Amino acid sequence: MTKCPSCFSLIGDAAFAWVCTTGRCTQTLDPDATRYANQDVLTGTRYALDRPADARNWTPPAGLECPECKEPMVDACPSCHFDLPQGYRSGHATCIAMNGARATGKSLYIAIVVKQLGELAQRLGTVLQAANDETRRTYARVYEAPLFEERGLMPPTPRSQSADSYQRTPLVYSLGTIRGVRRFVVLRDVAGEEMEEPPTRAGHLAFLRNADSIFFMFDPLAVPSVRDKLVDVIPAQQGSEVNPLTVLNNLITMNGGRLSRLAVVLSKFDAVQRLSEVEDVAWSSVMSNAGSTMLREPDQSDAGYDAVDGGLLHEEVKSLLYAMNAGPIVLTLENPHEGGPIDHRFFAVSALGESPDGQQLNPRGIAPFRCLDPLKWTLARTGVLA
Repeated sequence: MTKCPSCFSLIGDAAFAWVCTTGRCTQTLDPDATRYANQDVLTGTRYALDRPADARNWTPPAGLECPECKEPMVDACPSCHFDLPQGYRSGHATCIAMNGARATGKSLYIAIVVKQLGELAQRLGTVLQAANDETRRTYARVYEAPLFEERGLMPPTPRSQSADSYQRTPLVYSLGTIRGVRRFVVLRDVAGEEMEEPPTRAGHLAFLRNADSIFFMFDPLAVPSVRDKLVDVIPAQQGSEVNPLTVLNNLITMNGGRLSRLAVVLSKFDAVQRLSEVEDVAWSSVMSNAGSTMLREPDQSDAGYDAVDGGLLHEEVKSLLYAMNAGPIVLTLENPHEGGPIDHRFFAVSALGESPDGQQLNPRGIAPFRCLDPLKWTLARTGVLA
């Protein structure tokens, strides 16, 4: 059993759907797809089929042909009718949703972690591949070209109703066969504006409830005391003035008061590391501790998730959040208003390794720090990694 790469709903063996995607047959309003989008969705011929109640050796039909254009129809999600990549239904997907306020580094993180996921795949004895053409094109245009070719920052993620809202389509990658199962990794981004001020109609964000893990990006420069101490140390940075706790509470509310699994990612950690240079004994001593887990990279030769290293990092970042007067973030997760504690872990990452100067990267280049940690933690939880 796997999950849809778009709505993240479970895809079992009881319901099936096919959609014609050639564009050559009549396009009609698709109520199911529209319900999961922020706008009307038109699709070609659609066909749905449920497994017979008394079936034993029954298998769904193969090679269904569109009755109008006579071209093959594609396998689709029974819930939202998103067309599934070849071989996707029989594999296993780990579905990850990015989250956080504006300018927290979500898009930069995606750009970097996809590259690092490719390196991880090789250590696992496989090769990372885009599972469909849309993923290949979107990553190249939105993430790779601005950062790695133009050496600049990508524009903010647009709201979902914008004409250029590329994030409506997920990035779907095939990790190859691991432990006898074909594995996929799905990444979906969300505009920070929509988390700061959630839209009235948020059906297009319903996938957050079904994510295997939500990566909640926390910008340390959103904390006034930290930002003020770094004024003369790093270039001025763009950021959101919305309290990260407000965004976290919006996320919890949108998910009906519960979160299945949350990676709280302290982003732009290179800026935090520069606190070792400020004239503040408390901060300079904390950020000058050479033995601290959050100040060193883990062993990159190990393809698995190091739970001991991760546990130490979790506790150190947790303490750091209290030092930043961000304790309410910790308490909200450990003692929420509804239900028990939320399954979470704290991380510290830097996508670039150096603060950008305006819209341009630091001349020294890109040096990612601990970006794989949240992903490896999630892949370990979903049974992909040991």
